[in-house]
Amino acid sequence: MTDKINIILNGTITTAHKGEYILEVAKRHGIEIPTLCHDPRLEPFSSCYVCVVEIEGQRSLQPSCSTRVAEGMKINTDNDRVFKARKTALDLIMSNHYADCVAPCRERCPAGVDVQGYISLIEKGLYSEAVKLIKQTNPLPAICGRVCVRPCEVACRRNLLDEGTGVGIDYMKRFASDMDLNSPNRFVPEVAPSTGKKIAIPASISPKFKPGKGLKDAVNAKKKK
Repeated sequence: MTDKINIILNGTITTAHKGEYILEVAKRHGIEIPTLCHDPRLEPFSSCYVCVVEIEGQRSLQPSCSTRVAEGMKINTDNDRVFKARKTALDLIMSNHYADCVAPCRERCPAGVDVQGYISLIEKGLYSEAVKLIKQTNPLPAICGRVCVRPCEVACRRNLLDEGTGVGIDYMKRFASDMDLNSPNRFVPEVAPSTGKKIAIPASISPKFKPGKGLKDAVNAKKKK
């Protein structure tokens, strides 16, 4: 007794094993099906729906990562209906995806500012909210917007698509900061309650910035002057 079965995959009679998922069979026969949530080490989750395929006799498309093959099953991974459904699924995922992954621009920022987050807020016209987010890690966004050497823009992935012209991140930060500074409701960070902890700092702006985090500063100077 054999566990092999026959299915029709994109019009071609194909051999599969009982219990296999469509995604596994397709991959073994050189047919690539896109996936996002799939990991072969884990049980199928079927959340992204980027891997859907069409099965004859079924009204709706099925996720290939979690649908097992059956004898005589007719599967189509390559038609307009399937492509349109996959694109729709991807569009829905990307519609609010700005902060799901750590982007290269944020990784290259010396202050670790949430670049994706504040750009999204600027797009919505929420300039004070954008500045509020920036000031979580960078207390001087208006100044930084004028003197920063822009490592984030060098790392911007749009450089690969827009002929070497990435997103003008620094200009947007400067613009939002200026809008906030000229606003009657300018954002001023609240001083956090004291934690009772003390930190040692060498100098710079830290004596003014750290107390806002609830920490008491102690400036250590090598010399009196």
